[in-house]
Amino acid sequence: MRPLPAFALGNLVPALVLGLGCYALPLRWWGMDVPVSLVVVGLVVSSAIALGKPALAPRLLRGAAIALLVLGLGLVAAFGLSVAFLAGVNGPFGAFGMLLMGLVVAMVVPYAVVYPAFQLWWLGVNRGSGTGSGSREGS
Repeated sequence: MRPLPAFALGNLVPALVLGLGCYALPLRWWGMDVPVSLVVVGLVVSSAIALGKPALAPRLLRGAAIALLVLGLGLVAAFGLSVAFLAGVNGPFGAFGMLLMGLVVAMVVPYAVVYPAFQLWWLGVNRGSGTGSGSREGS
């Protein structure tokens, strides 16, 4: 499979994970729901267009990866601050909450930080080739 269709299909995985993770929570907060929903919709729409119009794929996939990376870094920062707050306020009694937030961070990082960073790196390396066929410049 060529890299661009693979990235287009691959973007559906973080969209699914973030969408399920956001709406599986029992509490709703617009500060989380709106950005996550916009990124999920953006990932799905950009993947559909990238699969249908390959000429637009590199630009669309790059934009979706940037949006996902920004959201992922924001989520990791918010969860990190939450862990620090729990440790400071609750001391040893907040250990379960800190463990839970650490687990959430560990589950968010691969999908919302590592994957889009790799995708941006790959698309940047193949920018000059024009085809996105996976051939690397300078290698």
